[in-house]
Amino acid sequence: MDKSKWLIYKITHPLIRLYWLVFKPKTYGARAIIIYEVNILLVKNINVNHWSLPGGKINKGETPEKCIYREMKEELALSISKTNFKLGEYVSNKEGKRDAVYIFVIKLPSKVFQKQWELQDAQWFPLSSLPNDISPATSRRIAEFQNGDRNLISVW
Repeated sequence: MDKSKWLIYKITHPLIRLYWLVFKPKTYGARAIIIYEVNILLVKNINVNHWSLPGGKINKGETPEKCIYREMKEELALSISKTNFKLGEYVSNKEGKRDAVYIFVIKLPSKVFQKQWELQDAQWFPLSSLPNDISPATSRRIAEFQNGDRNLISVW
């Protein structure tokens, strides 16, 4: 990330968190379990010390699937036109927010991606050897995927 974008992020991020705490808006997001053979693609967002699933906020008028296609392009330069299936829909009240998060599974024919500026890091990991610093929610979603679950409705 270049210095000007980093500075803007450092200034606005605490203000956004304060807004969430005061107004408790309902937000919608979509994330993806991206699989190539027996590997999963995980990301580290800027100023976050754990690995998680790629994805982001659903824009007004956007479907969760369209959000995933856009986010994969923005974060990883991946042109995705379909998901394999929906793992589930989850709700979260953490960080003073009211979130609904949709998780999709996408199986890729190649390991090729290009990390974009809005991510600190992105890497492939074998499903049998996940990093120690993975977020608890990401770990739960991966376990659900490995169990063969689909169309869950649960707490994040």
